[in-house]
Amino acid sequence: MATSPNPLLTSAAGAWLLFMLIAVGTGILREGLIAPYLGEHAAQQIGTLLVCLLIAAVIVVFVRRLRPSPMPALAIGAGWMAMTMAFEFGVFHFIVGHPMAELLANYNLAAGRLWPLVLLTELLTPWLAANALAMRKTALPAQKNRASALATALPAEFSREISREEIANLPVRRYEGEVCVVNTAAALAQAMRDIRQERVVGFDTETRPAFNKGESYLPCLVQIATASRVYLLQLQQLDCSTEMAELLSNPRIIKAGVALAGDVGQLQRLFPFEPAAVVDVGHIAKRHGNLQTGLRNLTALFLGWRMAKGAKTTNWSTPQLSATQIGYAATDAWASREVYLCFEKLGLITRTRGRGRG
Repeated sequence: MATSPNPLLTSAAGAWLLFMLIAVGTGILREGLIAPYLGEHAAQQIGTLLVCLLIAAVIVVFVRRLRPSPMPALAIGAGWMAMTMAFEFGVFHFIVGHPMAELLANYNLAAGRLWPLVLLTELLTPWLAANALAMRKTALPAQKNRASALATALPAEFSREISREEIANLPVRRYEGEVCVVNTAAALAQAMRDIRQERVVGFDTETRPAFNKGESYLPCLVQIATASRVYLLQLQQLDCSTEMAELLSNPRIIKAGVALAGDVGQLQRLFPFEPAAVVDVGHIAKRHGNLQTGLRNLTALFLGWRMAKGAKTTNWSTPQLSATQIGYAATDAWASREVYLCFEKLGLITRTRGRGRG
């Protein structure tokens, strides 16, 4: 009974024929285009390196498709190298008639002849590519296990996602505490005295909306929620750069919010500072398997109430903020702080101090 050919060996033989076509094609390119401009010696070096790159690319595709383990891949590479040497000496010496000394000269690395690199490429690239695949296959389950462990850290009573309809059925809550609009030096000094006493503050910014292509603005309002009140700092009405740089770089005060990387980056365009203890509660939720990381979703999932919409696209640069704007801005900062504190109680946050962004 006839034995069917091994598909791995058949594919390996086909790949080797492709190597030979690459070598022939590169030789034609070298003699016709490179040698007339750079000389024969440089053309041979460039041509050899090009052959190595193309053969390596073919081998990587071969290994990814057929996925041999490292040792069989090394055996295939040894076979490719042996076939290339047999072809070179068998055909070019015994059939074409090239002198053996001329063929051996191609192996003289000291003279700048790089042909041995082609043989090393055939020998080692399959083994290296197969090892890389094996390491990746080992790493992926470990990553999945780590992700699964994090996901299970979220208590079972909390869902990982919530629909719009479910959010719409939740009661609306707004911040009902004291709100201080800060637009004078005296108000800023009072605000900073209060903020410096805090361990955690809710943090957010608002920017004048842009409706035209190419139009953009920097933040004009900063919201900071403490345990007792919310401060709204009007950046266009008062220079708060020194105080804001102090707060944002203070490692002892946690600044909690959602999508804070964008806020921090925009504020750094206004004044220099090195952020410390800036914690994105959306990132924390995602690390623990949550599928929705926006503040509106997190508030609904973990606090059980709905944030009202309405003032996001209003003009935040106006000197006189409306009651709707003040309520909206204060609620964002307050809700961020409440979500952070909820995560602390659930044990989802282990590091509450230190430099860097959470």
